[in-house]
Amino acid sequence: MGLQLFLLLMMMFVAWASLTPVYDPKPMLINDKLAHFLTYFSLALISDNAFARSHFALKKFSWLFAFGVSLEILQQFVPGRAFSYLDMLANATGILLYAIMVRTVLLRKLTPKPVHGNF
Repeated sequence: MGLQLFLLLMMMFVAWASLTPVYDPKPMLINDKLAHFLTYFSLALISDNAFARSHFALKKFSWLFAFGVSLEILQQFVPGRAFSYLDMLANATGILLYAIMVRTVLLRKLTPKPVHGNF
């Protein structure tokens, strides 16, 4: 329950940060696309652990990606914000890299270690 609440709060923060008007842009500490990548990688990590009864698969990927697309669509109506396919690509890349990393770790855990000994 705690991680699910944290996920909800994180998503609310991401929505607020994405939909707040920007009238006087400030220089960013990190690249915008890197920020998108890290944000959605983090959302994937949190959502995967908040709903750990199922593996990170298309369902989790899809709803996270839909969340990002929804925010991008809404941004075109917010002063100082704009719709960006590159932002969506960065979001998807963050989610996808998390999925690949999790799959790789799971496959390593499931693969038996070779037994060294006499043949």
